Amino acid sequence: MKHSSTKKTVRIRFLILRLVITLLCLGAVLVLAEFYLRREVSYIVRKTIKDSGGLIEQNPEFLVDYTGGGRRYVPGAHVVIKNHFTSHKDVEMKINSLGFRDDEIPLEKQQSELRILALGDSITAADYLPREESFVERAEAYLQETLPDRKVSVINAGIGNIGTEEAIAILQERGLSLKPDIVMLNFYLNDSRPPWGFAGEIGDRGWLRRHSLVAEQLYRRIKEYDWYKDQGEKRFGWRSLTGELNWSSDREAFLKLAGSAEFDWGTAWQAESWVKTRGELLHLKELALRHKFEVLIVALPVSFQVYADFVEDYPQRELQRISAELGFSFLNLLPALREH
Repeated sequence: MKHSSTKKTVRIRFLILRLVITLLCLGAVLVLAEFYLRREVSYIVRKTIKDSGGLIEQNPEFLVDYTGGGRRYVPGAHVVIKNHFTSHKDVEMKINSLGFRDDEIPLEKQQSELRILALGDSITAADYLPREESFVERAEAYLQETLPDRKVSVINAGIGNIGTEEAIAILQERGLSLKPDIVMLNFYLNDSRPPWGFAGEIGDRGWLRRHSLVAEQLYRRIKEYDWYKDQGEKRFGWRSLTGELNWSSDREAFLKLAGSAEFDWGTAWQAESWVKTRGELLHLKELALRHKFEVLIVALPVSFQVYADFVEDYPQRELQRISAELGFSFLNLLPALREH
């Protein structure tokens, strides 16, 4: 009886030891996974650890607020986007009190100052690059050199994953207070579509998800899988066709690819999208007349247009037609990008 009890005690101790070793191994794997993810995936942290209370807390909401009217930068935010998924750089993002990626701007202009407000999506915001490398900053430097007798301010009011409707809303909410002389609307081919994206649909982040990329990535993968099953195929199905269709040398194949991307950039080849775009630009025209600013429309092409062996510029021609009708200046970047 005593021998049986001893064997049972030994077995229990052995099981406890195995459990402890298993938990230690699992903990080590999770720690290694956390270190790996912090080197490889993109996430957003406050600029200094002090701002996070001593812990490296990650949260997209440090930078972006999801409002009823779409995405907005958080005024006064100062963060770093680690390992940006586009550039693989650590990018500092400093947002001014108006919610723009720019310096603080006095509401009153200098007497000879030229103010240009740049509206647009991620191409304009350039959150994948240091601010000085963005095309908005380079445009300001070029114009300042060209107009040395005037102060030139090109103000970056762009933010990723918005459309024309949201860009004009940002102008009304925040941009008009700066009294711009020119509003530059950088139009990408999917800007007539309602903005969409996964980031705003993944719920409130608890303590664990805010401090562990392992927990955040596991949660995201589960939610993304459900989201993709529901609507991802119709939005991203065109990507599988890029390697199957001879879009670069066959116009018919190009148009088929554009048709498959109707929920993204391909919407610009749908006639009904230009009805919506015209309505939005008509609203911009009304604001321009009321607040006395000029409008410049910049047409940004999709990369397939740039690398095709032929010119397929239906969206640019439609946008130019509407711009001319409304008296807007128009700049088409496709010819210059194809040349270079």
